Amino acid sequence: MKPQILLTIGDMNGIGPEIVLKTLRNKTITRKYDLTVISPLPVISYYCRKLKIRLNADNFNFIPIGSPKDIPQPGVLSARAGYSAGLAIETAVSLCNNGEYDAIVTAPINKQALNMGGYRFDGHTEMLTKLSHAKDSCMTMLSDKFNIAFVTTHPPIKKVSSLITKKVLLSKLTICADVLKNNLGIKNAEIAVLGLNPHAGDGGLIGDEERKVISPAIKSAGSRIKGIKITGPYSPDAFFAAGMYSKFDMTLAMYHDQGFIPFKMLAGHKGTNFTAGLSFVRTSPDHGTAFDIAGKNRASAESLIEAIRWADKLVRNKNKKK
Repeated sequence: MKPQILLTIGDMNGIGPEIVLKTLRNKTITRKYDLTVISPLPVISYYCRKLKIRLNADNFNFIPIGSPKDIPQPGVLSARAGYSAGLAIETAVSLCNNGEYDAIVTAPINKQALNMGGYRFDGHTEMLTKLSHAKDSCMTMLSDKFNIAFVTTHPPIKKVSSLITKKVLLSKLTICADVLKNNLGIKNAEIAVLGLNPHAGDGGLIGDEERKVISPAIKSAGSRIKGIKITGPYSPDAFFAAGMYSKFDMTLAMYHDQGFIPFKMLAGHKGTNFTAGLSFVRTSPDHGTAFDIAGKNRASAESLIEAIRWADKLVRNKNKKK
């Protein structure tokens, strides 16, 4: 039986609707995957007309939300768009929490619009974690090049150090180990942990987080988590420059840009965001709303299709383990 996958429409004024519609008109994709779209109906109608896209409703399912007033304004930041994007996510999580669906693939949202619409979250990861009642989650980027997870997600740089504790690191490493064993099905996996400071602290000369927090957490995780080898902390610049990422099944970065810059350079649009630690699978493309090209028929569905492929794979692997 195919995993049942929900597609949330994202910010209706961004490229989310366009890439969703381009995916749904791809018969190869709709035959291969069981897809259900959550969106206001006016959004689908508007972009079908604007982009001259014809859909066969027999190839996918549809869950309407919102109101007749949900008319897109491509490229415009708006509270209505933020609210409808949040409502789609909220609806999807509720359906997965009830066991009705296996996975959610989310089209891009605008964080400012989301907050304007009444959903006070820093992004998808934080919202999904709260709504799903998960104890913790871990933002993870997957690709055929390499996989990388993050200790922190979207805090300002000045707050990152205070958020990295031994307890947090142990939680993230435990989630990463579960992903490798159950979602990816990798035996004898290895995780590399990056340092926070330049040169991984240089023995305490350039910051002491590695010596006081990160190294002890790695040692503790190594004794608690069986079947996974965990090493580090590695100096981030040398780690990526020497191609060391290719020798590990997962890399754990300390903060957003430390991991996302090399990931996007190496994976391009073949990368997928996976929120690990939830009771269901959630993936998304590795790009944003792209307001500058919204409604212009220029957006590629490549990354969304990749996110669907990964969602299907992650669910199937997890079910095999069960």
